[in-house]
Amino acid sequence: MKLTDKQFGIFEIMMLLCGVAATCVEALNYGISPVYLISHLIAFPLCFCIGGIVTWKIAKSNGAWQLIGYSLLFSTITYCLFHIILHLIYEIPFSATAYLSGVCYYILFSILPIILCYYIYKGIVNRYFSNK
Repeated sequence: MKLTDKQFGIFEIMMLLCGVAATCVEALNYGISPVYLISHLIAFPLCFCIGGIVTWKIAKSNGAWQLIGYSLLFSTITYCLFHIILHLIYEIPFSATAYLSGVCYYILFSILPIILCYYIYKGIVNRYFSNK
């Protein structure tokens, strides 16, 4: 799929919604403080958008599980790189168990929003772009 497709904008909006939904699910689960919530509302959608761009470039078809899997994979890789960069910039002590548990929680909180947003995206595309 090409980045110039009309559907790319819709896909990226859905990836932004995935990030916001993942942040809300995490906040509901942990009761995150407002300052921490604001940083997650910036980091999660950014990771999902970067993962969505890579997914859009790599995916060759509109297979549901292929797009869901690629979105989760590349968003998780982006999230891991983002955290490693933050650890290097702010010189936070690096605990492998805390880092791995953070990545696992990111994956768990991301699965449901990605699946829901993909099927919403698929419904929008089928409704508005299948007739053309």
